[in-house]
Amino acid sequence: MKSLRDFSKVVDDGGVVIYPTDTVYGIGCDATNENSIIRLYRIKNRELNKSLPVLTHSVEEVDKIAFITPLAEKLCKLFWPGQLTIILKAKTLSTISRYATNIKNRSIAIRIPDDNCIRELIQMTNSKLLIGTSANFSQSPSSKQFIDIDPKLVTKCDAVLRKRTLTESKGESTILDISDEVNPKIVRLGSLPKNKIIEAININL
Repeated sequence: MKSLRDFSKVVDDGGVVIYPTDTVYGIGCDATNENSIIRLYRIKNRELNKSLPVLTHSVEEVDKIAFITPLAEKLCKLFWPGQLTIILKAKTLSTISRYATNIKNRSIAIRIPDDNCIRELIQMTNSKLLIGTSANFSQSPSSKQFIDIDPKLVTKCDAVLRKRTLTESKGESTILDISDEVNPKIVRLGSLPKNKIIEAININL
């Protein structure tokens, strides 16, 4: 790709793309385009009942699609941009695809990455929302180096944005579910340690 603007146009036109983040390499598309998302599921061999996380560039964009409670607001201020994915209650009139929403409890997993390049890219897109799942086939490991991504996956995508190595990455993001604040839980322990979350918000996990 010649520029981020060219890359963002591929996303706006319904393309599936591979890109670097502050955690691992991601694969994604416009989070409001269901045809693109279904194609992404097929590329990854991912089951359709497994909802997909979303990346965006600002808390203002998060507020358009999810409810930001006082607890969520505190987490956003402490850990965003950064390596924490937060599961929040989704707003009913959101333009987000149903495949980015857990239909059982109407929740959505969302993160603002700590990478200026990817945030700038997202801001250039029309929807300001990018599916942010790891660039791998389902059940295969994620990659911090482009060279480690399966070439078969790369050939199935419409554009690739690359860095040699994600030098600041400590692996996949930690996923914290606060869609039920009475029973918050860590869904996946990743690069952000559990003790940092507990110390910051003083809750049991």
